[in-house]
Amino acid sequence: MTIVVHMFVVTTGLFLVGDAIKYLLVSADASAWPKQEGTYQVDNNPKTHTHTDYLKLRLRTLKSNLLVTEDHLHEHLNLRYQLIAVDLWLYGTYFLLLMCLVLVSQDKLLYYNTNMMTKLFSKNQTYSLGLNYVQSLYQTYQFIESALINSFNPNATETGTHGWIYGDHNSKLGVVRLRQIRRKENYHLGWNGIRYTSLAYMPKWELPYKRMAYTDKYWHIYEPWLPSSVTYTTFEKKFMNFDHEGYFSDYPEFAGYITMLARTRNNSMKVLNYLQANNWLTKETIVLFLDFTLYNADANIFSICTFLLEQTPFGTVNTDAHVLSVKMQILDQLGTLGFTIAGLYAFILIRFAKTLVVTIWYEPAKLHNMWNKMDLVILLLNVLVAALIITQEIIVSHLLAKVEGASKLEFLDFRRPARLHTLSSIMIGFLVCLTTLRLWKVLQFANVFQLFSAALYSAWQALASTALIIVIFLMAFGFAVAIINGNNTGNFIHIYRSIITSLCFSFGFSSHVTPQDLFYGGEIIGLILYFLLAFVLAQLLINVFVSTINGYFQYAKSFRDARYVRRINFLQFLRVEYAHILNHLTGKPFFYRSYHRNNRTVAENIKIILDQQQRSGTKNRHHAFATSRQKTGDITDEVKKQAEYKRRIGRLFTIASIMQTQMEILEHLWLTTVEERLAATSDSDEDEEPGDEYIA
Repeated sequence: MTIVVHMFVVTTGLFLVGDAIKYLLVSADASAWPKQEGTYQVDNNPKTHTHTDYLKLRLRTLKSNLLVTEDHLHEHLNLRYQLIAVDLWLYGTYFLLLMCLVLVSQDKLLYYNTNMMTKLFSKNQTYSLGLNYVQSLYQTYQFIESALINSFNPNATETGTHGWIYGDHNSKLGVVRLRQIRRKENYHLGWNGIRYTSLAYMPKWELPYKRMAYTDKYWHIYEPWLPSSVTYTTFEKKFMNFDHEGYFSDYPEFAGYITMLARTRNNSMKVLNYLQANNWLTKETIVLFLDFTLYNADANIFSICTFLLEQTPFGTVNTDAHVLSVKMQILDQLGTLGFTIAGLYAFILIRFAKTLVVTIWYEPAKLHNMWNKMDLVILLLNVLVAALIITQEIIVSHLLAKVEGASKLEFLDFRRPARLHTLSSIMIGFLVCLTTLRLWKVLQFANVFQLFSAALYSAWQALASTALIIVIFLMAFGFAVAIINGNNTGNFIHIYRSIITSLCFSFGFSSHVTPQDLFYGGEIIGLILYFLLAFVLAQLLINVFVSTINGYFQYAKSFRDARYVRRINFLQFLRVEYAHILNHLTGKPFFYRSYHRNNRTVAENIKIILDQQQRSGTKNRHHAFATSRQKTGDITDEVKKQAEYKRRIGRLFTIASIMQTQMEILEHLWLTTVEERLAATSDSDEDEEPGDEYIA
């Protein structure tokens, strides 16, 4: 697998860096040295074209004229369709391979693992306490002992506990890390947030802190009372600097006081008893994080678990179990199909990059085009995703190499590659989104996309004004409902949540909102608020927005029909542009259609087919005539009929020329055959010697 990865990296570097250097040297050599005159070769045996070859060439030309009509002579339109065909092939294959690569790299087992782990740790089990049933901060010790120490005890028979209740397939990598964040004394929750303490304490949180000579030797005794901000590396400060979302506030990752449990049960219980005896968790503890990593060897899944226990100002504890299931070794799990798709994707990506670079290199002004900017962003996102995946693989390999030799009190932080995995997933999501939007320009040959683009371009001012009115009304309504009912219902507890709830209700998601949620300010006020929410916002304003879009669509459609221009569509262009490929395919035996008589003669079958075509043509003409009279009037219909008449007359003349040419070819071939026979007869007569009949 490592050899395949190295081959992929070397090949990519060869195409992206090596070719650029090669062409730079070639261009420098061509500019410094004059070009040599080329040598020409003369064909010593040229082919002599006969009159038959000329007739066959004329026949092929006339057959091509049946496809290339007068409508195909619009050069500007043909060039536009040709660029669309090239872009459709390039971006279409790129989009399909990107979708296939995303589907191959996804695994539905990740969802089931996350769901199972969350339920397993959140609810009470037979031998362990669930996280959701921790009501006070002092029950945390009981939860840690039952769920994080006894549950991962392999020596169950020796201690009398029931070990490995989470299954033998789950192995704990490293140890469990406990991190608490403490607020400053005499400082409570307010509008300015929470201020955290970062002082160094003695055991039992005693001040002043005294620096002992043997603190570093016995660091695990003083570590729970020392701030953790000085222990982080530069890499962690760059990639792990985020906040955890709690119920009352957001808590930083680089803050608090850290301690570790041990690998064995006895040592872990010593650490836990030491913390409990010295009152490590007190009323100043506002949040406690429990971090550890599980590895499922059967499914190759890493489970990064982060449990949050937040102590509220009311003395209760709010808990949250966050489990992130990832497959960090992406390259090892792709398989044969995945590597094949990845190789094809890399090849198409190189073509995509080459097309973009050549376009910008020769025409730098095209960089100001929005679509070219989007292509550049897509290329940069691909490079960033590849860099993140390679960095993630390197970090995971180093961490797995440290698993066997890790000490008993070493925390293996698999959240760093997990953060890179999450960041790469976000970038892949944006990459898929931008690639899908990029197809919008390619699909502009279709009338539907042209109509939609024209309608949005003409309606953006009206839509922006209507959307601004809806946003203003939505914000005003959200403020009013949050002020009146926010203290009594969870749907309107915050201003942002109130606005989001109102917006969801206006779009039809009304199952979670009841009229009782709006009646805490009185029944009359509640009826008025519910009327505004259900009628004005959900019905009136949203329907006005939709009606505005519909009106501009009808206007754009009528404007398009009024400006009727006779021209070929994209499929007709492809039929002519790639006629040689279609003719080659239709000439294969599996395209031949057998003739079925159905107990009728050939003349009867031809008459039935002609009658069916005449009836369908009459019906289509009547339908087109009625539609054209309703939409574009009689003038446009007469133009269409005149153009169709001219096209048919031209096809009849072309068919007559084809038949005449075929007759000339047959006549010429017949005369050639007669001359060859006469020449052969004369040659045979000359070969006979005189007097042979007398000898016979």
